[in-house]
Amino acid sequence: MKSISIILLLFLQLCTKSDNEIYPKRDSIIGKWQLFETCISPGSACVLKKIDKGVIIEFLANGEYKITNFKENESVLDCDGKWKFIEIQTNPVITAIEFSPNCNKALWTMYYKLNEDNTLNINPQCIEECRYTYKPI
Repeated sequence: MKSISIILLLFLQLCTKSDNEIYPKRDSIIGKWQLFETCISPGSACVLKKIDKGVIIEFLANGEYKITNFKENESVLDCDGKWKFIEIQTNPVITAIEFSPNCNKALWTMYYKLNEDNTLNINPQCIEECRYTYKPI
């Protein structure tokens, strides 16, 4: 009976760990991030969607970014390019990321947030709520 209790306890711990995964701490967006969740509003409440093996964005310190593992309709960023931080509001200060993709001439300005759980939100400027959440890899 004792061995069954131990096995059950270990199983529960494994299940809990995958639901509440802790990612390595980052103080910067530099590095690789993989999309694992989107939350897009069709005009009302945000609809949460888990993404399996999502697009990977790598922010390089030289101001370039690279996109890998892209899938159609999964991300607004679909090719490599340049990035930089820009201040879009002064009081209070709000900083965003300006993306300049190599595949077209349109600039993308998106809000970002490094979350307490060590994930990264990249939010296009939507009328309703929209959010792309990345985990460090």
